[in-house]
Amino acid sequence: MSPVLYLLCTDGLLVKLLNSGVVCFFVLFVGALAYADDLVLLAPFPSAMRKMLSICDEYAAEFSIKFNAKKSKSLAIIPRKRRWLPSHLAFCQFHVGGHHIDRVSSFTHLGHNSELSDQEEILHKRCTFIGQVNNVLCYFPTLAADVRYKLFRSYCSSIFGCELWQLSNTNINTFCTAW
Repeated sequence: MSPVLYLLCTDGLLVKLLNSGVVCFFVLFVGALAYADDLVLLAPFPSAMRKMLSICDEYAAEFSIKFNAKKSKSLAIIPRKRRWLPSHLAFCQFHVGGHHIDRVSSFTHLGHNSELSDQEEILHKRCTFIGQVNNVLCYFPTLAADVRYKLFRSYCSSIFGCELWQLSNTNINTFCTAW
């Protein structure tokens, strides 16, 4: 019931953010991305982000929801042609629920790292995969092959986020070799 109730609680917030007019559009509205109990806000400018966080605070007060600022992060993605911006963004601060949101240079969300290079993530997924396969083989050596295969499919086959990898990355070959 928890995911369904969360969606019911946050649907109104997503509609308010959409109607605010201060969000990012890439053909479709992508100013707020929600999955399970995670919410990602995307804004083109710091002032737009502050407006979106203000809408979140108003919504939280109206529906008795608390956003956890300690689990929240602020990340600025700077276009290559505007590399001078980080010095100006160093002074930008954001708050939710009256608490400061930490600035980070990268973070992992839903298993995908925000770094522009996929190399570390692909190697991490490869190591995780190998560890999971070894666990299945080590802890269940006497099970029938079809049962171990089902364990493999359910426990070892999750490569969530691989759709975002650059196919030209040579580390994909090392992942495929491990597979």
